[in-house]
Amino acid sequence: MNHTAEMAELSFEEAMQKLEGILEKMSAPEAKLEDMLVLYEEGVAFLKICKSKLGEAEAKISILNERLAKEAENQEH
Repeated sequence: MNHTAEMAELSFEEAMQKLEGILEKMSAPEAKLEDMLVLYEEGVAFLKICKSKLGEAEAKISILNERLAKEAENQEH
């Protein structure tokens, strides 16, 4: 399995934890520009994973809310 596939399998919480770790490293006063660029690139990848996971969760919530609304409507009739 390649690195990208491994990253995609991370949970939202795991990806956020990795992103927070990257932010800590980038905030260190001794961080070098070259290292920060690599960290930034990794951070963007983890951010994309987080956004994707949030989008999936929002879609599921939307579907569940629609189902609940339909069930409530059917019970009223």
